[in-house]
Amino acid sequence: MRKTIGAGLLVLIALWATLFLVYLPSQLMKAEGPAFTATPEAAGLEFDNVSIALPKEGLNLSAWWIPAQEPKASILFVHGANANKEDFYFGALDFYKQMVARNFNVMAVDLRNHGGSDKTESGNLAYGAEEYRDVLAALTMIETLAPNLPVYGAGVSMGGATLIEAATREAPFTALMLVDPLLDPESATLAGMQAITGLPTWLLHPTVWSATTFFGLGQAQPGLAEKAGNLSLPTLLIQDMDDPVTQARFARAAARANPAIDLVELPSAPANHPELVESEGWGSHATAYRIYPDRVLAEIERFLSTGTVPTPPS
Repeated sequence: MRKTIGAGLLVLIALWATLFLVYLPSQLMKAEGPAFTATPEAAGLEFDNVSIALPKEGLNLSAWWIPAQEPKASILFVHGANANKEDFYFGALDFYKQMVARNFNVMAVDLRNHGGSDKTESGNLAYGAEEYRDVLAALTMIETLAPNLPVYGAGVSMGGATLIEAATREAPFTALMLVDPLLDPESATLAGMQAITGLPTWLLHPTVWSATTFFGLGQAQPGLAEKAGNLSLPTLLIQDMDDPVTQARFARAAARANPAIDLVELPSAPANHPELVESEGWGSHATAYRIYPDRVLAEIERFLSTGTVPTPPS
């Protein structure tokens, strides 16, 4: 009887280890983006589909180029993990419309393993550590399409992390605008798992440990928070104070360490706000523009009026 119980216990332990220490960590690293539901045409915007080649990696990226009539600068928009250049979660199509109306060209790119872009052999997320090369290639394309104009990076969640990684490699940005940027992959992954599964965090900690130890999650040193704290570029960081995924404590730490970061903390939204109800366990993560569009646009205009944007050509 005892041998039977012991054998059964060993089987349960083996199953638990396989699920929580092998299968789930490997799946955490896989990119899985949603299908497109609309293009910039739905927002009344004219646009071109652009292909961006990364010949050394054998990849082609899909992007939208949305030109302004009298552009004074260009914006490169980078979506979050498991999203795409439409970035429905953020409300990107309306954001593009607002930026074009303010005389900014917009390029929105699908990162590798997302949207219409090619997949890598692993199909894994690298939280900016590899995707920064997509940003560098997109910047080269922007210079071809709109030469000699300043370029501003705008990114959400992992898109913010990708821009930070690119900026540390001297990407020629004039400034960055980050919304709920990913600054700590481990805590963000833990919160994301909880949002998806509904399981308690104590049960998920071993999975994040395994993903970090064996599957490459957040192993880059220095970490993203430290890199953000060392950026020299003017950076607007819009942070939802209640974001359960990319938590405010990391944005605050980066801003304390770096006077170049202009930190804006958005207030709590009502618990019955439609965006919060719809997002369920993800809370207000990456929905700042959908919840507070006027406030976000006002903060961007304030930031861009401080001298980071040149006077429009006469």
